[in-house]
Amino acid sequence: MGFGHKNLVAWKNTEELSKLVYEKLLPRIPKINNKLIDQIDRANTSVGANFIEGYYSGSTKEFIRFLSYSRRSLAEIEFWVNHCRMKRFISEQFHGNLIDLIIRTGFLFDRLVMALKRKVQE
Repeated sequence: MGFGHKNLVAWKNTEELSKLVYEKLLPRIPKINNKLIDQIDRANTSVGANFIEGYYSGSTKEFIRFLSYSRRSLAEIEFWVNHCRMKRFISEQFHGNLIDLIIRTGFLFDRLVMALKRKVQE
């Protein structure tokens, strides 16, 4: 099995977001908020795991389906990042950087889904 997914910009953004979440976001949340940490961790894991599962499913329709799961988890991360900003766990600048990456990644997921749907229709 190859690792063709690593050539996709959407995947590269997913990896970048995951790294920021694990290295920069989660350590800033006080440990007493372990449920919040767990929610963010699970959503973050889900973005990448569903992307990979769909990519290697062997079916374009399955990839589209799993990308929609990834997209939903990405939206959940956006919600939690906004929550962390409101709780003042993260700075406005870091919040802005994360939201920008989330929006760019979501855009790439949406474009990938559109391209895959066109492929299925052909």
